[in-house]
Amino acid sequence: MNAEGYHGVIPFVPLRLTYEEQERCQELTLQLLDRTLRSYDERNAISHSSPRHHSSLDSARWKRHKTQPNASLYSERDHGVHRDLHMPGDKWESPTVLLAVGTIQGTLDDVMLGLVTQTFGEIRIRAASIASHDVSGATLAKLSGPTEEDPFQSLSIQWMVGEQGWPLSMIVRPRDFVILAASGVITRSNGDRIGYDLIQPASLPQCPPLPKPMTRGKLMYGALYGEKQDGTVDVYIQLYVETMGHILDTLVMNAMWIACLGFWEAPRLAQEKKLQWCILNTEGDNNFPALAIHALRVPRSCVQGAA
Repeated sequence: MNAEGYHGVIPFVPLRLTYEEQERCQELTLQLLDRTLRSYDERNAISHSSPRHHSSLDSARWKRHKTQPNASLYSERDHGVHRDLHMPGDKWESPTVLLAVGTIQGTLDDVMLGLVTQTFGEIRIRAASIASHDVSGATLAKLSGPTEEDPFQSLSIQWMVGEQGWPLSMIVRPRDFVILAASGVITRSNGDRIGYDLIQPASLPQCPPLPKPMTRGKLMYGALYGEKQDGTVDVYIQLYVETMGHILDTLVMNAMWIACLGFWEAPRLAQEKKLQWCILNTEGDNNFPALAIHALRVPRSCVQGAA
């Protein structure tokens, strides 16, 4: 699972970002985080107290497509130019704005431990665990990683390749993505802890579009995870998807629903990481069962070892 590349090949020269390019990556990350936080606050302000139930958002703005007890998926009714949206990357022809909202039973630490990936090998494991989907690609550049203050911090440039299974492979070309990925936890002025997971296109001359049949795709999302006092995590994921053809909109919506539900698997992924840490660090220890149970109850004890 740790092999990088597509069919064993990384088709770009080694990526060495200039200081200006690194600064631009930081700037784009802060812009997307700020935009997502403002949208999150706007949703909460409308309810005047706690967030509206995920299945009953403003129907004038959002069209609900999917719902279940702990999650709902919407699309924005206005597909025109968005009031605060500067889409990074090349021109987006027909972006669809989606919103996945709901709650996860668990702690913010567990959600972040389950979802944050520090290596491309972890990205592949996450994709396989959540959606039984194999993802190819590589980490092209690592700009920052975990710290003692924020063990979930990460900023990197990733190249990812996704291929559809049959029969969609007959009509959908393989797509690759060059993305700027960021994650971490912030504490707001009111004391609220918010985890974030951000993905957006990275337009770099060192990574030009590849020859056909590969198609350079566009994907951007801002995911926020708000810690609540009742032992749950408020989930808010705003996605911007380039459909590249209206005929596939229904297929895209179904695929995005399945993909979004993968975020709700975070607690399970966190448990798997903790158990993996225990196996690697207590090999041959007769007290392994007791140590494993202890680790499952103490999220931060395994964060750095599992990341």
